[in-house]
Amino acid sequence: MDSKTMRPLYDLPGHLVRRLVQLTQGIYESEAKSFGVTHAQFAILQTVHLAPGLEQREIAEAAGYDSVTASHMIRKLEAMNLLRRDKGSRSRRGNSLHLTTAGAEKLKEMEPAIARVQERLVERLPPEKRKLFLQLLSEITGIENVHRNPDAQK
Repeated sequence: MDSKTMRPLYDLPGHLVRRLVQLTQGIYESEAKSFGVTHAQFAILQTVHLAPGLEQREIAEAAGYDSVTASHMIRKLEAMNLLRRDKGSRSRRGNSLHLTTAGAEKLKEMEPAIARVQERLVERLPPEKRKLFLQLLSEITGIENVHRNPDAQK
């Protein structure tokens, strides 16, 4: 089927985003599946690494997951000995999350594979368009980051 016939579908942002998610998941599977950590679990681990000591609800929010989904992933990561919960000091109910030594080692082992995932994801874009791509994704998702706001680096 030619692209002209399919243009009405190919012009739908939702369709393109779904295709991008499929592409991202496929690349992640081919590069990082052997580590035994899903793409979503990696996001939780990376969030805890970047912001150790946050409570579960804060980790969920920062990683972009609802609290129930994050709770399931956190339990699984605890069972894998990659995360630990410590009694939170900021609230009576909350537990702060930290990487275990094994969790920190797992993230370190995954770095080259994650870098390959990111590179493969944008390899079809010329280098000069990659920053714009990140800016647009940040704007669409409402994530404030240095790609969207260069002053955030300071």
